[in-house]
Amino acid sequence: MKAQGSSFARFARRGPRLGLAAFALAGALACSVAAPASAAPDKINACGWNKGTGGERAFYEHCANDTNVWIQVKRWPRGDYHRCVGPGRTNLDFDATGAWYDSNYRGGLCSHPGDTGP
Repeated sequence: MKAQGSSFARFARRGPRLGLAAFALAGALACSVAAPASAAPDKINACGWNKGTGGERAFYEHCANDTNVWIQVKRWPRGDYHRCVGPGRTNLDFDATGAWYDSNYRGGLCSHPGDTGP
């Protein structure tokens, strides 16, 4: 019986220290998780068409980093057209209502971002 009592006594003495250590560890983890979240960008853009919000113009995000491609830009009330875009973000016309990669237009790939076609 004495063996059980002595192990319980050791646990009881460690109990408050273990609780304090667990609390400190939980606080440290909470701080380490919160820091990267606040350093993250406000918005991650999706590949392809992105509708402008809050006064921002619509844009096309080309996610590949080694090609230039033709996209078809839909505008209203003006007509649609094709545009060569490179990797990254390309701002579109103020009246753009959609844009998508067009693999059928001149084979889909282009050489000079900014070029346009019918």
